[in-house]
Amino acid sequence: MAPAATGGRHRASPPGDHATREGDPMTDGTLHQQITALADLVTPMAVRAAVTLRIADRVGDDGATPAELARRTGTRPRPLGKLLRHLVSLDILAFDGGRYRLTELGSALRREDGAPWPFAPLDLDGVTGQTGLSVIHLLHTLRTGEPVYRRMFGTDLWSYVDGRGDADDELRSEALTAPAPDAEVLVEHPCWSAARTFVDVGGNTGALAEALLVRHPHLRATLLDLPVFARVARRRFAESGLADRAAAVGRSFFEPLPAGADVYLLSAVLADWDDDGAVRLLRNCADAAGRDGAILVSEVRPVEGPHWPGTAMALWLEATTADPDRGVEDLTALAAEAGLKVTRVDRAPTRLVLELHA
Repeated sequence: MAPAATGGRHRASPPGDHATREGDPMTDGTLHQQITALADLVTPMAVRAAVTLRIADRVGDDGATPAELARRTGTRPRPLGKLLRHLVSLDILAFDGGRYRLTELGSALRREDGAPWPFAPLDLDGVTGQTGLSVIHLLHTLRTGEPVYRRMFGTDLWSYVDGRGDADDELRSEALTAPAPDAEVLVEHPCWSAARTFVDVGGNTGALAEALLVRHPHLRATLLDLPVFARVARRRFAESGLADRAAAVGRSFFEPLPAGADVYLLSAVLADWDDDGAVRLLRNCADAAGRDGAILVSEVRPVEGPHWPGTAMALWLEATTADPDRGVEDLTALAAEAGLKVTRVDRAPTRLVLELHA
């Protein structure tokens, strides 16, 4: 019978609702369930929604009724009720006596005053939480080779964050983190002993610039990035007592850079740009550095860790960056196209550092 003859609209069955039928090639229900579980999107989004709504904090010590939680979270009772019941099935909540209460697992989602909250990246109202959804558009990357952010936001990630207008507090919180792993190979680079000034091109919120200024008291820094990042970096330098040695300039690094510094630093920047964009940026650095300045290019190469299986991290980076796999030969070729030559290469387990000169 055609779907129209059933008297209602034909709708696809939800995940996990496919019954094995006679003649169906899928006869092993266990394998079917395993594949369906691997493809599940509902549970990850339910957990992220619970984090975003701060349900663990709003349940309270005495629990809460569904109506109380709807009022406290500013949500509609019917869909919220279904979310709460799913959280019960995940052992995040328990329900008894008409009230929802936290389980031991759910209690881990509570925030403690003054303590870093490890689940902030799951908050769907935040920049990090929104960009974490990037892998939903993985098919776009597989078909086009392009990162997903332009499809998601209509622009690159950094322009999106800068244009939001409400990202300062979130970036300020993230600015408390230290530089990426193996930053020592860059912080201890021999070029700093002879340098007096450097420009941190695309320096984000200033973690690396701060580390360099603390390690090398003779250095002075100019961080250049989009306005939202420059604002946060400026506050960081002030709070660290470095404002007299560090300035933060808010503009695109594709515009002319401050000229005449001893070193121009590009740390974890080129991977966000395709070859044309990377060469354009390197040429911009070369123009500012002139014959006497050096350019340090540092790229991070993540390896398998406790929170990310290596294959998952590799796939996520492929979806979110233009070219995460450039090695020394690739970067050397880009430098040559920009009229630069590599004079030194340093390696650490997760980081490459190339020194370039005109």
